[in-house]
Amino acid sequence: MKNYRFLLSGYTRRTNKGIHVLDIRVDKSGVEDHSSLLLELEDPSYLAISGDKLFALSSRDRGGVLAYDFDRDGLNAKLINGVYQLGKAPCHLYFDQQRARLYASNYHLGRLDIFGLDKDGLSLVDSVELEGSGPVSPNQDGPRCHMALMAPNGQHIMVVNLGGDRVQTYAIDGEGGLRLLASYHTKAGMGPRHLVFSPYSKYLYLVGELDSTVEVLSYDECSGRLVHINIVSSLPEAYEGLVGNSGAAIKISNMKNQKGKYNLYVSNRGHDSLSVYEIGDNGDLSLLQNIASGGKNPRDFALTPDEKYLLVGHQDSDDIVLFKRMDDGSLSLVKKLDSRLDEIVCILPFD
Repeated sequence: MKNYRFLLSGYTRRTNKGIHVLDIRVDKSGVEDHSSLLLELEDPSYLAISGDKLFALSSRDRGGVLAYDFDRDGLNAKLINGVYQLGKAPCHLYFDQQRARLYASNYHLGRLDIFGLDKDGLSLVDSVELEGSGPVSPNQDGPRCHMALMAPNGQHIMVVNLGGDRVQTYAIDGEGGLRLLASYHTKAGMGPRHLVFSPYSKYLYLVGELDSTVEVLSYDECSGRLVHINIVSSLPEAYEGLVGNSGAAIKISNMKNQKGKYNLYVSNRGHDSLSVYEIGDNGDLSLLQNIASGGKNPRDFALTPDEKYLLVGHQDSDDIVLFKRMDDGSLSLVKKLDSRLDEIVCILPFD
C-alpha cells in the first residue's frame, strides 16, 4: 500500500476556496482519495513549502506574500505574517532554505521581489526590475518575470523573463544580494515560462509558453552562461503550431527508467495533454509519448516522491487525474479522482 499527500492551490474565481490537502491511497484493491480545505484564501496561485514553513500568494490587498507555521501532522497552518501592497500578486515562489530567502516572481510588474525570513516573519529586502520585450502582444509588451530557481551549485539564481525572451543568471553575494552574471536570449516570441535542471546539473530545460517548445541548454556552473543545444516541440508532430496551445509546467525525473535514462514531462494547455520525453546522454530529448491530461487546462502537475505516479490538476475543469509512471517513464491513466477541485494551478507533494 502507498500513501501520498499533496497541497493543491489555485484561483478562487468560481468554486475553489483556497489551499487544499489531498490524500491518496493506492493498494491492490484500487485508489482512494480524500480532500480537505486547509486554508481559505483569495487566489493562492502558487505555494512553496520548506520544513515547518508554508508560503503562499494572495491577490488580496493588491497582492501579497504570506508565511505560515505549518503542522504537517495536524494539518494546521498558522499565519506568521504577510507582506502586502506589492502592486500585483506574484505568480511563482521559490524558497532558499540555506539563506532564508523567498523569491517571488511578479509576472505583471516584471519584477523579482526578495523576502527575508527571520523570527518575526517575512520582510521585503530587495527587488530586481527586469527589462525587455518581445514580438507577441500583449504577453510581451514588457518584461514578465515568471520564475526564479536556484541552480544546483547553490550560488546562482536563474530568473525567467517571459516578456523579454530571456533567462538571466544572477550570482548571490554573502549578504544575499544579486549580481547579474549572464543573460541568455531565446528565440524571439518563445515566451520562456519555467525551467528545470537535469539531475547531473549540466543541462537545463526551458518550456516556451508562447510557441509550445522545449529548449535544451547547457549550463556552465562557473560563469552561469547558457548555450543553446536544441529545441523541440512540446506537442506531437501532427499538432505542432497548434493555435491556442501554450506550454505550462515542466518537471524532470530524478530516478532513471528501465533503460537507465531520465524522463522530462511537460503539460500543454489548449491541447490539454502531457508530453513525455526521454533524455539522451548528451541532454537531447526524444518524444516518448503524448497523452490526454483528462481535463481542461493542465497548468500544473507533480510526480510523487517515489516517482511511481504523476498527479495533474486543471485550471478550467474540476478534474484531478492520477497517472502511473511505467518502466520506460511513459504514463498510464489510473483514474480521475473522486475529489473534484477546480481552478488548480499549483500542486506540491509533501510528507
